[in-house]
Amino acid sequence: MPEKISVNEGSEYLLRVAWAAHRGADEKTGAMAGEFMRGMLSRESFVMTDERPDIILFMSGGSERKAIELADPDRPVLLLSIRGNNAYPAATEVMAWMGNHNRIAMLSDATDASESGLIDRWRSAAGVWQSLEGKRAGLVGTVSEWLVASDVSAGVLLKQFGVKLVGIPWTKLPDFSNEEPDNALLSRFGGQKAAGLDEAARILTLLRRVISDNNLNALGVECFSLVQQRKVTACLALAQLNSEGTVAACEGDLASMAGMMAGQAATGIVPWMANTTRLTEKTLILSHCTIAFDLVSDVKLPTHFETDISLAIDGQMTATEVTLFRFSETLLRVFIAEGRVAGRPRLPDACRTQVEIELAENKLKILREKPLGNHLLVLPGRHADLLELACRYRGIEVVD
Repeated sequence: MPEKISVNEGSEYLLRVAWAAHRGADEKTGAMAGEFMRGMLSRESFVMTDERPDIILFMSGGSERKAIELADPDRPVLLLSIRGNNAYPAATEVMAWMGNHNRIAMLSDATDASESGLIDRWRSAAGVWQSLEGKRAGLVGTVSEWLVASDVSAGVLLKQFGVKLVGIPWTKLPDFSNEEPDNALLSRFGGQKAAGLDEAARILTLLRRVISDNNLNALGVECFSLVQQRKVTACLALAQLNSEGTVAACEGDLASMAGMMAGQAATGIVPWMANTTRLTEKTLILSHCTIAFDLVSDVKLPTHFETDISLAIDGQMTATEVTLFRFSETLLRVFIAEGRVAGRPRLPDACRTQVEIELAENKLKILREKPLGNHLLVLPGRHADLLELACRYRGIEVVD
């Protein structure tokens, strides 16, 4: 019996597992299949079923037709086989059928899938999309006019991610100056009285009201007009929301907002949204004026880079290994790369928080020749395998 794998803490997705064998198989085969799965997963993480399975376990040859009958056309499936009994040849035949019929499936020896963590990742991948289904996101203002490759339509967001988009014009919101400053943000700086901090905290109070009034799980904020017209940034407000686990994207970037929601659903961490600032032969420099406070140390509050107005965040990213990703505006393609933090530069001609990341040559080539947009999302740690599997599960093409 294969070694039992651990399931991600906090994961609530219940895997649906079916078994397939030759036509003459009896109830003992089903009992053996259930016992086999219990050797790999905890009882609380899966249920044996013959309807809409996430996994089909092949117990013998001659099981091909049965497996095809079990598979749901609208549900990706992981095809696993026991060793021996011609189970793997049968699973291979079904995998070929799946490909011929444009169905999303993966094939693996069950023991290999257990030992490599593939079953665990498959469960997590399925859970990403289940957790996003029915969520609500708001766009305050509009998508910034310079984001010509980042305007995800409401229809696409709903179809691809199951997320409903709500438009919220700035003109329909009360004046932020009448709000009380948010204490959570003020207390973060231990009584510092940086010029503009109270105004930034009032913006946060207003955004909290927007989230509450509209029952939102995520927010995209067109913030540049706020800086130009009212001389205050949303940089600190968005950072505080992201630190608390509420996705908040700036510049009204809906492609980034969608990616941040998916990244959080996969890892529990809200990613950093950053500008592609500079590419060298071996590295990428990213920068932005806002970042979740829990991703940085030595935080300073200089002015906003482009306008030299109000406040921004200048912090030192604490991660040493990171995962970068970015969805296209159709949410049908994704760029994913793992890298190592090589430096924390102090460029005078870039946004305040900056990081230099070593990337593989082929990944840098994609960013030069086939970028999906300016903004990239950054997660601390290595998550490429999970993100790639989650995207494959959803039929999203990984750009390479």
